[in-house]
Amino acid sequence: MSELNLCGVLVHTRAEQGAAVRARLTGLPGVEVHALTEDGRLVLTVEDSAGHSCIDTITGLYDVEGVLSASVVYQHTDLDETHQESNP
Repeated sequence: MSELNLCGVLVHTRAEQGAAVRARLTGLPGVEVHALTEDGRLVLTVEDSAGHSCIDTITGLYDVEGVLSASVVYQHTDLDETHQESNP
């Protein structure tokens, strides 16, 4: 059985650094950037990926140059039952 873990995250940057931070975040494992506002806020999702948990990735966002803050605004965990063994 495998587990899907997905988090919605709001990241704040300075407005003039938004595009550069977006490019840096896009390269992180399990991260998908969905929006960048004119004032430097980014909306992204973080998903568990091979060797990287959501929490490790989110904690690591603070190490990305230009990131001022990161807030988890949504979290969802789901078990993939297609891999679950059936019991007779």
